Amino acid sequence: MTGLGPRVVLVPDLGEDLARAVGELERLLLVLRAAESVGSVLPGPLADGVALTALRRLWRAVGPTQGRRATAARLAGRLYAPGGRVEHVPLRLVDVDPLDVATLSAAAVALGLGAVGKGVVRQALDAVGTDLPATELVSSAARISGLLDLADTPDSIVLRERLAAAGPGADVVLTPEAEKAYQATADRLNTMWPSTGTAAPP
Repeated sequence: MTGLGPRVVLVPDLGEDLARAVGELERLLLVLRAAESVGSVLPGPLADGVALTALRRLWRAVGPTQGRRATAARLAGRLYAPGGRVEHVPLRLVDVDPLDVATLSAAAVALGLGAVGKGVVRQALDAVGTDLPATELVSSAARISGLLDLADTPDSIVLRERLAAAGPGADVVLTPEAEKAYQATADRLNTMWPSTGTAAPP
């Protein structure tokens, strides 16, 4: 960890969506790492496998909170509106290293710049053969780092405290105050990952 220490963030359980995006991004970074190993010069944020290492560390922290992995890790607690009848998309507490998040954010910028050129980054985007178009793959990197770097607000602090008090994997029924905080926070998360929403999938 960095001298700053880990930061606790709220991460929505996006089912398999986040896992797919991370997997595709990892494939791209592996292609770039291979190109570097045979002499290609990468932009600073993408060089020496630093972004790949940061992505993998972040996924080790976030992965157990997502979809079937959360179920396997017994972290798949449900989140309900007041009254316990309406189920929300769950939010999980995750410890992340701010340096890893900053590294991924810088890598996303470098990918975006490289995508409009004709150099090694563009070639890697064309060669990686993922299920996502190049522009979507680049935006995924930015959205992942954005999810993990959302600034604290009084609303997010209310939610963090409520979830921490319940404990990992527990079902939580929100109070009216926490419900307002959830709606405000979900709106902010939705700007980073538009499929977040507020209602749990059927």
